[in-house]
Order: sequence, then C-alpha cells, then structure tokens
Amino acid sequence: MSTASAWLALLTGHAGWLAALGAAGLAAVRALPSVPEARLRALRPRAPATRRPLPGLWTSTRARIDAASGRGRARWRSAVVELCRVMAAELRGGRTPADALGSAVEELDPAVAAELAGAVAAARGGFDPGPALRGAAARPGAAGLGYLAACWQVASGTGGGLADVVERLAESLAHEEARHRELAANLAGPRTTALLLAALPAAGLLMTTALGGNPLAFLFTTPAGLLCLLAGLSLNALGLWWTHRMVRRVLIALEPR
Repeated sequence: MSTASAWLALLTGHAGWLAALGAAGLAAVRALPSVPEARLRALRPRAPATRRPLPGLWTSTRARIDAASGRGRARWRSAVVELCRVMAAELRGGRTPADALGSAVEELDPAVAAELAGAVAAARGGFDPGPALRGAAARPGAAGLGYLAACWQVASGTGGGLADVVERLAESLAHEEARHRELAANLAGPRTTALLLAALPAAGLLMTTALGGNPLAFLFTTPAGLLCLLAGLSLNALGLWWTHRMVRRVLIALEPR
C-alpha cells in the first residue's frame, strides 16, 4: 500500500472526530470578539455612578422654611386659584373632568403638583379624587381643595356640569386671595414698626459709642451689665414674637374653612 493510500484510509476512519473538532473550533473562534471590538469595549468609558440626593431632606427643609415665613401658605392659595381657573377653561374646551384636572395640575408649581398626583391618578383611573383632594386641603392655604372635592362629588352624583361650578369657585377663591393680599399689605406697616423698635437698642449703643462712651464694656464685663443685656434681649425677642403672632392670627382668620 502506498503512502497516499495509507493517509487516505487514516483520514477516512477519523472523519467523524475531525468534523466534530473542526465544528468546536469554529464555534470558539466565532465566540471571540474581534480585535477592534474588544478594544472599543475596553476603551469605552463607563457611566459615572450618580449620587441620588436624599429625597426627603430638601422637601422637609423647604416645607419648614415656608411654614416659618408663610410663603407655603401663600403658594398654596395661589396654586388652588390657578388650578380652578385652568380646570374650568379645560372643561369649557370639551375636556373630561379627569383630563381637565390633570392638565390643570401640570401647570402648577412642581412641589404642589407632586402633592396632587394622587388625585390626578384617581380621576384618570375612574375613581373619586375627593379623598385625595381633601387630604391635600389639610395643608395651610389649601382649604379651597376641599371645596373642589365637594363640587366634583356633587357634579358626579347629579350629572350636572362641573365647568360653571369650578369657575364660580375660582372667582370666589380669587376674591378671597385679593382680600388677603390687601390685608397683608396693610399689615406691612406694623411689621416694619416692630422691626424698627427692635433695632433701636442697637442704634442707641452706636450713638453712645460715638459720643465717647463704652457701653459694651459695661454690658459684657459687669454683672449689672450682663443682667441688663439679658433682660433687653429677652424683651426685644418677646416683642417681635408677639407682633408676629398677632399678625399671623389675623391672616389665618381670613383663610377659607
């Protein structure tokens, strides 16, 4: 037997093994990424890990600042008036109550809109948004949402039009807001007077120092001076707190209930 015949017989006898080995090698080669692709994957920058801010920290801090300054109450009053106005316009344009409520909420301040997201979801889901609106109405300045919930409930129960009722509610709330702003402007005088009276002791110290006296040494280095300083600061703070309390009680008395 020649050498060529021997090699042919050997290859023929191991054809199955050679085919399996070739198929496995081809699959392994196909599984390997090409050189450019591997380089691109290695050089591709990874997305930096983003730090998620504490969601409740800024919200709670802002709520406390607004509550102390009264801005949160004013923001809610203005937002409720705007909500009713936009909702009435959307209803007159042929929108459904749920869509009108959703469109009106989208026009509001993001912080206020987030509080009303539950009411919008309930309305679009076919449920009564009244409970969510009444829950939001518990916030200072948002009492008008309780009236909106009542209007929604009456219109749903009787089948009456909601546009006229919401429009009248918007006009009533706008009138109350204008009256509230007018009173707040009239109360700006007493507030300014209280601040000026609180600053008079500091002005007196400056005048005494300008005339050659040394009141700071008396106030901070002698027992009698420390007693006078403590009593003066306490009475000054008490006067500011009392004035702020009286003004705030007057403004709260005008809130719709």
